[in-house]
Amino acid sequence: MVSYWYLIFAAVLAFAFGVITMRRRSSTKVIWEAPPQTGAAHEAAIADPQLLAFIQQKQLIDAIKRYRELTGVGLKESKDAVEALDRSLSGT
Repeated sequence: MVSYWYLIFAAVLAFAFGVITMRRRSSTKVIWEAPPQTGAAHEAAIADPQLLAFIQQKQLIDAIKRYRELTGVGLKESKDAVEALDRSLSGT
């Protein structure tokens, strides 16, 4: 019977250690942001009135599609560029 108490104690101790470890891990946030786009195609795209209208109307999917049409970059790069432009225009 005594060995069961050791087993229960070890299980509770392991559970408590896991909870403490997860709390520490969840409070640490890693934020990665892609480097900003540069180049003539990017400069022309961010000056496009249709792209700016999509962003101001919060139609980000259409804005990403438009950015891809104008620059020819991939989906991830377009999404990052449009989100960065949205943040800069909204001031946050």
